Amino acid sequence: MAKTPTVHNPTNFEPSHYEVVNYLDNQRPAYYGQGIEAHVEEVKFWQEEMIATFGPDYAKKIHHCVHCGNGRVRWITATTHLPTGDVVVFGSDCTARLGFRNKVQFKLAQLQAKAEAGHAKMKIWKKRVAFLEATPGFAEAIEQAKGAIHAKNGFVQDVIGKLNQYGSLSERQVAAVLTSLARDVQKAQQQAVEATEVKGEAPVGRVTVTGVVLSTKVVEGFYGTTVKMLVKLENNSRVWLTVPSKASVSRNDSITVTATFEASKDDKSFAFGSRPTVVNVTSPVAV
Repeated sequence: MAKTPTVHNPTNFEPSHYEVVNYLDNQRPAYYGQGIEAHVEEVKFWQEEMIATFGPDYAKKIHHCVHCGNGRVRWITATTHLPTGDVVVFGSDCTARLGFRNKVQFKLAQLQAKAEAGHAKMKIWKKRVAFLEATPGFAEAIEQAKGAIHAKNGFVQDVIGKLNQYGSLSERQVAAVLTSLARDVQKAQQQAVEATEVKGEAPVGRVTVTGVVLSTKVVEGFYGTTVKMLVKLENNSRVWLTVPSKASVSRNDSITVTATFEASKDDKSFAFGSRPTVVNVTSPVAV
């Protein structure tokens, strides 16, 4: 332990000779997953504050309490010794005991609270790192989720947020995210294909059509709920209509149905169907 300068030690200490400059945490900011750029900025700000308070040789001063001689203090009070103009360090224990006039109220408590929060985040970050090491496929999924085709997938972003908050996920959550990302890719591929398709005109009037079910949706109406389906016909036009009461359909099923169709005013390749009756439904053969 370094020898305490005589002018600052308990024997000769005079509180009125000191003026508080700042309360500081002399520990370099830790990285706990806040992002590399954000961490670099935190460290830069910390170094600038230390240099502004103690000068370029701050590292030689910030760990040593000039009052008690403790060379391993962390929470420090930077004070100006008025007779000499030197900026010297008092550890938090000595600060509390000596009763300096507090120019920056609550600063020390705020620093300590921030450090405790950072420690908790560090534990979660380490837990997160361990989880991703044990689940490499999900680490890849996180990178995949940053892609543009997943930008509107709120479910995936929410689950990744829970991973960052708690440090781990259940097997069901992992599986659900992977499935959702795969669905995004499939939808993007389908949209790319559709963008290049030549679409024929949708049917009009009471006709029988055959197509593939692209999707189904439960819709709330005045008379209760009904199940609607979007069907892609053989000429690449699409129709939206109620699933006939006697039919049970799923995505990718082939369906032949008779209905009364009215073409969309904005898109001749799209029509709305009413009063449908099912002719035939065929499910794809499992491979």
